[in-house]
Amino acid sequence: MNYSDLFVVLALASGLYGLIVALARQRSFLTRAVNPYRWPWLFAGLTALWCGIGLLRLEARSWSPEAWSGTLGALVTDAPLSTQGKVASVALLLGLLFLVLVVWCRFNFPRDPVTFAQVRDRGKALRYYVSKLKGGLDYAVLMRPGGERLEEAWFEKHIQATLPQMPRIEGPESTRVARTVNDQLIYWRATAERLHDSMGALDTVIAPAHQGTNRRLLFDSEYGGLFFSYLRLPMAGPTDGEALFLFAATLSQSAMNTKEADLHFDLLMKALKQIDTRVRIA
Repeated sequence: MNYSDLFVVLALASGLYGLIVALARQRSFLTRAVNPYRWPWLFAGLTALWCGIGLLRLEARSWSPEAWSGTLGALVTDAPLSTQGKVASVALLLGLLFLVLVVWCRFNFPRDPVTFAQVRDRGKALRYYVSKLKGGLDYAVLMRPGGERLEEAWFEKHIQATLPQMPRIEGPESTRVARTVNDQLIYWRATAERLHDSMGALDTVIAPAHQGTNRRLLFDSEYGGLFFSYLRLPMAGPTDGEALFLFAATLSQSAMNTKEADLHFDLLMKALKQIDTRVRIA
């Protein structure tokens, strides 16, 4: 057997892939170059496959898969393979590689914040990073001062499973009852407002450090954790300077210990900032 043609094809495919990675200029190629742009990479993979199939058809002069296998078999036999056959093999390898990368990103990485770019995507972003992306946040709300909720999402299934383990609350006639999902949502909304209203006091707490005011808060509580960050900072004076803030919570201590909740909150915040730049200069 003669593997020289196979080595040539593998060398060409590896060289082209290395060139693509170099041109992308991203250290984390999968997370920064492929994952945010899955659809273009999917299209590139399908295009490369189609080109490879087209060239293979010309080389084999047939649409029969048996004829194609005979042509590709020259890669591991002593039969000569033309330049056209080598190019077809390289295109097929790259096409398959691109498809594998897209599938890998789909099942191993969360959706990138840059994919939420339109103003209408704000609610989609909350629902994705809270309801669909499991293992992190259980609740998130985008809110204005005064309690106006612009967007809100929660992972009801996990909340329901966790609440029986939480401390009971005061019910009718001073009895102790288990809290409901609606009770917990009310508590979280009230906490979001309280954090905003208390920001002045919290700024005073860190004032001795002379590092400015608070921008992002994280509370690792006895039961899970809480997150708070301003999407638009409050400005004194005109109503145009009204604050807009994101509050999120998790009831999973595991999500806090592994920093999964932190990651999902940061991804959600990046998505909302990306959307906000569509309507104003941040």
